[in-house]
Amino acid sequence: MKRFVKSFMLASLAVLLASCNCYNKMLKKVDRIDVSATPAVVTLKGNNAVTDIKVNFPAKYFNKRAVLKITPVLVFEGGEIAGTPKFVQGEKVKDNYEVISYKQGGSYTQSVSIPYDKRAKISTLELRIESKCSKNCGKKRKQFLPFAAIPVAEGVSTVQLLADNAAYLTIMPDNFKRVTTITKDAEIMYQINRSNVRPGELTKEQIKMFEDFVKEYSNKDRATLGNIYAKGYASPDGPLAFNDKLSKERSQTGQKAISEKLKDVKNAKYDIAAYGEDWEGFKELVSASDIKDKDLILQVLAMYDNPVKRDEEIRNMSSVFDVLAKEILPQLRRTKLSADVDIEGRTDAEILAAVSGNIDVLNEEEMLYGATLTGDAALKIKAYKAAATKFNSARGYNNMGVVLGQTGKAGEAKSAIEKAATLSNDPIISNNLGVLALMNGDVAKAKSYLSALSIPQARKSMGLVNLAEGNYAEAARALDGYNLAVAEVLNGNLAKAKSVLSGDNSAQADYLKAIIAMREGNSSSAIANLKSAISKNSAYKAKAVKDVEFAKLFGTTEFLAL
Repeated sequence: MKRFVKSFMLASLAVLLASCNCYNKMLKKVDRIDVSATPAVVTLKGNNAVTDIKVNFPAKYFNKRAVLKITPVLVFEGGEIAGTPKFVQGEKVKDNYEVISYKQGGSYTQSVSIPYDKRAKISTLELRIESKCSKNCGKKRKQFLPFAAIPVAEGVSTVQLLADNAAYLTIMPDNFKRVTTITKDAEIMYQINRSNVRPGELTKEQIKMFEDFVKEYSNKDRATLGNIYAKGYASPDGPLAFNDKLSKERSQTGQKAISEKLKDVKNAKYDIAAYGEDWEGFKELVSASDIKDKDLILQVLAMYDNPVKRDEEIRNMSSVFDVLAKEILPQLRRTKLSADVDIEGRTDAEILAAVSGNIDVLNEEEMLYGATLTGDAALKIKAYKAAATKFNSARGYNNMGVVLGQTGKAGEAKSAIEKAATLSNDPIISNNLGVLALMNGDVAKAKSYLSALSIPQARKSMGLVNLAEGNYAEAARALDGYNLAVAEVLNGNLAKAKSVLSGDNSAQADYLKAIIAMREGNSSSAIANLKSAISKNSAYKAKAVKDVEFAKLFGTTEFLAL
């Protein structure tokens, strides 16, 4: 298709197909019809190319017996799409169309909305006029026949399509921790009112496992053994002061016993503490039991804070105290042994090296975290795919889909995130499915995914849905960053759009800045921003030469040099 002309001119594009006095004079003076469009460039809004046109007929032009059918048509290479026609008539026509006076002339306005075809980015909006005579013009001229075509506007502005729909695709976070803490517990049990450690207690399997744990990690690479705790407890039966002393003695004997078992551990550090009567342990054991009247026992615990009063009230429950003494209280006469070990994981450099090489040595969290250490999309996808396939990780599938979507592979992204949805109902996944539906042009499906979500990402994604539907003011209330700037350009708030973009030096931001400059009449700034955008992303070359926003630059030396 031919490149745009610098200014729009009215011209007759058709010839009269049937001779008739009704139209001879009208046709000869067709260039006197004044046509204007607001905005001057047809604009994509939602799914339609829109503008408002005004058609003005001069005085002593419109034949009193004439009827015109005026259809806006968007004409582009490979096709055309017609809008809704408008009918106007002369004063002596007995139809019910809008009347145009012969003596004074007249005008009408019409909102044009034509379904958008992506081929129409370079196009001409023309008014295609057909005519007929109401009387005295022969049978043939009583039917609408081609009369003239008048160009109105060139090209379709598609700023709406500059929105970054992938912006709110959301990565699900990893739970990687550089240092993880593992704990091992064991218990030394005591007879009632005693604090001596019986030899049999130290031969129990749990004590042996505790001993092995401490020994293994006391001198292990990347492992730091913390304190070994000995916490003494007494069952809540008997005098309070005696039990406090007893619990202290138990912590001391328990620490002495385990330190003897661990005498070869040179870096062992011990911490002893006495906790007196173990009412919390008592409550937990009673709650988990099937003891008769356990609810009554728990009610007593809730009613009284004083341990002496608690003991007294429970002893008064003679029907259950014997059961407590046999099944519950012996489990509370103990020293609890505990040891913590901090395990330091792989460094960032080690994880990144594994992502690049043998990724199978990493666990799921390391794979997910490793993907965040690189800007290479291929390596990110490798890491997320490994987590997805090896661990059947919903986060792995989701995050792989996000990166695929951000790199333009919407089909593969959809498959990956749909797989994630079968493994998790996390709202982030639903948000991402909504975004992908929008990227594929299915606005209704996007809304079905997003409308029920309350997460911040979904609110922003709904802003993109509003943008796609042409609800620009509503979109601006939800969007941020670059996408907010797109909405504000469409709202006509150029100053706000410039402010939003002030700190954004991306290629897409530079391109939008160039459009803003053109709308402000600053061609030199437009050229500078275009140059910057193209230097960062050469794809903007092909985009600019078909963008009506730069029509005034077409053919100029500066534009061609880009």
